[in-house]
Amino acid sequence: MFGCSDDGSRGDGTAASASVTMSGGSLTQTGGASEASTGESPPTTGAPTSTPTTVDPSSGGGGPEGVLVIDPAAVMIVIDNGAAPAVQLTAKLDGAPVKATWSSEATFLGKVDDNGVVTASGGFGGHFGVEASYDSLKADADVEVFLKHELVIGDITDADKQLLDGAVDQDPTAQLAYPYDGMVFPTGLPAPELMWNGTTAGDKYLVHYTHELLDVKIYTTAEPPSRYLIDQAIWDAMAKTVAGGELKLRIHRLVLGQPSATVISDDAWTISAEPLIGSVYYWANSLGRVLRINPGANAPEDFLAAGGQNGCSTCHSVSANGRTLILGGDISVSNWDLASNASKLDITGVGKPIRDWAMAGVSADGAVVVENGETSLPGPPGGHDGMWDALTGTKLANTGLDGVLLNMPAFSANNKKLAFVDHNSHALSVYDFDEALKQVTNPLELVTPGNDPALNGITFPSVMPDGSWITYHRGAYPNSLDTRLSQGFLYLASSSMPGAEIRLANANGDVYPFVAGDRDRGWNYEPTFAPRNSGGYAWVVFTSRRTFGNRSVGTKDEVKQLWMMAIDENPMPGVDPSHPPFWMPGQDVTTLNMRGFWALEKDDPGG
Repeated sequence: MFGCSDDGSRGDGTAASASVTMSGGSLTQTGGASEASTGESPPTTGAPTSTPTTVDPSSGGGGPEGVLVIDPAAVMIVIDNGAAPAVQLTAKLDGAPVKATWSSEATFLGKVDDNGVVTASGGFGGHFGVEASYDSLKADADVEVFLKHELVIGDITDADKQLLDGAVDQDPTAQLAYPYDGMVFPTGLPAPELMWNGTTAGDKYLVHYTHELLDVKIYTTAEPPSRYLIDQAIWDAMAKTVAGGELKLRIHRLVLGQPSATVISDDAWTISAEPLIGSVYYWANSLGRVLRINPGANAPEDFLAAGGQNGCSTCHSVSANGRTLILGGDISVSNWDLASNASKLDITGVGKPIRDWAMAGVSADGAVVVENGETSLPGPPGGHDGMWDALTGTKLANTGLDGVLLNMPAFSANNKKLAFVDHNSHALSVYDFDEALKQVTNPLELVTPGNDPALNGITFPSVMPDGSWITYHRGAYPNSLDTRLSQGFLYLASSSMPGAEIRLANANGDVYPFVAGDRDRGWNYEPTFAPRNSGGYAWVVFTSRRTFGNRSVGTKDEVKQLWMMAIDENPMPGVDPSHPPFWMPGQDVTTLNMRGFWALEKDDPGG
């Protein structure tokens, strides 16, 4: 745990210390020098008494007369560099110890044994309750687990550490380039790499993560371009500790020969309470194929290469259930079964050009396809009216789309809405979709293009899983259809209230202090919702030509990566529900990646 050896020592060979702080009793146990890394002891839980039960036998309640309590009533266990001592709790009836029956809440944090000994077994911070029972009496105690870790990397002396700890003034030159302040980051993903610019060789740093239940300090060097990636095991423990709350980050810098250290960043992130759901299928331009990244993966899966698909198979769509990939590139296969990883339909066999289904909309269950009718898109795609059977390639009758062309159609994950850009007016619009009848009804115009020539192109809509909101990007039509030619800005609109449009300023970074400045503003495209919400958020993957820290830099033509953002799951009209995004882990930063489709994992039973 946390890189410790089997005997509990730290990775640097020194003995790991551990401490327990108890309230409601007089015992404080210290297994070595155990001051918190802020210079003070970890916060204690005050001095409450346990919740007792009192029973008077004469009242008919039965059992012994008296008050049962747990001593101590509240206890803090500090996991200090991976080591945590056990804690003895005692049940007392009117002050005298009694042999109680012990139990604890069902949790991975820790447990209590039959003798009242509490252990923290999960390796991360949090709270859980312990109960003691004696005949008809019960009492409760609270156990708080505090996560503490300290690591020294490189030639950093105690004097250096003291200067780094005391930093107050803002650094005049160094700036954190990634991650962004205020982002929402899910559990279950690889740790975000910290990157900062404006530093010099030989600088020393303190990377300090804090929360009410954790204190993690890393003293390190980081030669320019400066970066630090925390050990994944420590990050996972931190994410579980903070889940649903706020994690604070400070980076301090000490320049060789300077009498004091400075503060590079003082940021805060939200760690969502749940992991992301689903996989992302995206175009890797340099390969000419669709790749897949599963949640938590450190690298993409080149699954089409294994099937011999070496032609351009990039103009794709994916069903929300994660079972069907529709291809529209320069290969004949148009329907790919993701469960069996096998092709299901050669579209040329039914007399259709191979690019007809390029950028088409596929229903959430993978049963039907609606072609894209936007002829100005690169490709070119097809452009036939109607709705098509995804397995046979035949046109369906009585669908409500006979004679109707839809630009960039997209189905909601619940299969009840079909969003599109009107072929004639270029307005964002939506149909109701009946999965059983394979039929659309009730067309509704939601948002018009408007008169601003820089924003009159509404492009690539995607629907929130429950069908309530639609995200898309705006740019200068028709250049907004090609991310090389026009800036793009992300928006959100209600699917039931015409005119309810929100600019996603937080995701766009409209006023964010990017290290690259205006270079990073206005290059955001092709947003796609995840098939399910998680942790109180709807999640969106989108293409951006912004720089990625100091790993992927250059002009907008040299950078194209996938980013993810959280959107509050119940948006309010007129209020920006988006949050600063994060770079999608697992990508190759040396390639140009775009057009991510988010779907359930192919083996998800809900798919």
